Amino acid sequence: MLSNKVYIVGGGVLCVLFIALAMVEFSTGYPEDGAQDLLYAALSAIAGGVLYVLDRRQRERRAAERRDAR
Repeated sequence: MLSNKVYIVGGGVLCVLFIALAMVEFSTGYPEDGAQDLLYAALSAIAGGVLYVLDRRQRERRAAERRDAR
């Protein structure tokens, strides 16, 4: 199983790629496709952000459990 950080980085990479693709499609005259790619970029950025927050909370919980166990 991959760690959460891999998914977070993957979401960021997808976001950048979709933004680049949207820029190309806007400049070549396909605004509908460019808008769709911007939507995908926003979704991947949101997913990466949610995974980041969940990963951070999971680390905080583990640290608290270790402190309580001592």
